[in-house]
Amino acid sequence: MNTEHFLVTGAQGCIGAWVIKNLVEMGYPVTALDIDDRPIRVSLLVPPDKLKKVEFVRGDINDLNLLKERIGKKSVTHVIHLAGLMTPDCKANPPLGATVNVVGTLTIFEAVKAFRKQVRCISYASSGAVLGPEERYTCIPIMDKAPRLTATLYGVFKKAMEDCARIYWEDEGIRSVGLRPPVVYGPGRDKGLTAGATMAIQAALLNQEYEIGFGGEGNMEFADDVAKGFIACALKAPEGAPSYNMLGDILDVEEMIRVIEEMIPSSKGKITCVKQVNKMANHVSDSGLQALIGPFRPVTYREGARLTADFFRRLLKEDKVR
Repeated sequence: MNTEHFLVTGAQGCIGAWVIKNLVEMGYPVTALDIDDRPIRVSLLVPPDKLKKVEFVRGDINDLNLLKERIGKKSVTHVIHLAGLMTPDCKANPPLGATVNVVGTLTIFEAVKAFRKQVRCISYASSGAVLGPEERYTCIPIMDKAPRLTATLYGVFKKAMEDCARIYWEDEGIRSVGLRPPVVYGPGRDKGLTAGATMAIQAALLNQEYEIGFGGEGNMEFADDVAKGFIACALKAPEGAPSYNMLGDILDVEEMIRVIEEMIPSSKGKITCVKQVNKMANHVSDSGLQALIGPFRPVTYREGARLTADFFRRLLKEDKVR
């Protein structure tokens, strides 16, 4: 029997759903916290009998008393903090974005501070967006400790989260690991600026036209690989508050479209993309993360797209496509 207990915030999002799937399969007890307690995405990944083992809690990430109560009552040993607003929401409402992403992270660390001898590590979602556009850098690939030249408010908030984590290590001795997911795709990814890399596959299967909302190159990482990274970092619980780049498969959006057309020939000519390039560096080094939890090889976009298509085919067969 595992003595560890995981608290997952933002549990109903794409990465959260995959984290829960993996934790359940590994046999860990899980408390899943989200402002929405409906396991819409999680239920697509986890069978009902195993889903019963997860405690779903509805609550705001800024509810310090609720967080303390859950951490204490469940003897939580690891926190995977994924709650946050994405790029479009932060741009549309910056004060709310800062409240959820930055203040919410401070609230998590304050809650853990009350149980610092019990909680071994916080693994939290920073973002590849902290680095900003690749043309701002002279040294490629971009290393973990390169200047964070973010180009969006979302990236600014994520950069602040990394700095907060560092201060909590220096002042309070709280261990944490910040991971910088790139363009995450796969089943459950249906929100955010770069969700089109996933939704285009569903549209192709439905024989629908679809425009992916970004162009140019993308550092693409399958959601399951990203989730496994968060879990592995939490379990490793290294000293300090390091932040690590994540590296998947780098390819142009036009190439992604060709992959989809090869898988689903009827979609040829129906999937397009805009010219606007995603404001996030792609050619990064993940040597730090590989050293901590590796060696590992993320799936290629071709592999991940096939897995995603197979998943959507099953949902279509079961009439579960939303």
